[in-house]
Amino acid sequence: MPREYQRNKNNPYLLPHNLYMRVLYIIRDYDRLKDEYHAVLQSSPAPRITTGYDKDGKHVSELMQGSGGIADPTADKAMRLVVISEELHAVEQSLRMIPGEYRQGVKHNVMYGAWYPTDASERTYRRWKQRFVFNVAKTLKLVNVVHSGKEKP
Repeated sequence: MPREYQRNKNNPYLLPHNLYMRVLYIIRDYDRLKDEYHAVLQSSPAPRITTGYDKDGKHVSELMQGSGGIADPTADKAMRLVVISEELHAVEQSLRMIPGEYRQGVKHNVMYGAWYPTDASERTYRRWKQRFVFNVAKTLKLVNVVHSGKEKP
């Protein structure tokens, strides 16, 4: 994949580098997250496994079978579904903010590393890509969007 750059001058959508990369990987993980969401919906709760150390300091791992711990596999499953659905929703909502003629080009570039189509300039696609990544971060509440009393576009 090519290196990921953000335009630094006059860019209201500039993110710190580590946050930018984090959001890019959330977006690139979209297909796997969709599969995982459906798999979690169809699955039964996983057995609880405890890990720790025995009296000699050796690492041990045991399957818990009613050993007194309080387990709520349904709540664990629900929390996992919420986290996954928030990320999926953020990507989908941010994609809808991109004009239709640029949407596929930006999506395929970010998710799969494809070249931009030649129907518009590369600069146009890069701007929409930057807005897309910024909007995903904003939707996930990873960035503070207040700027001089007004929200950034």
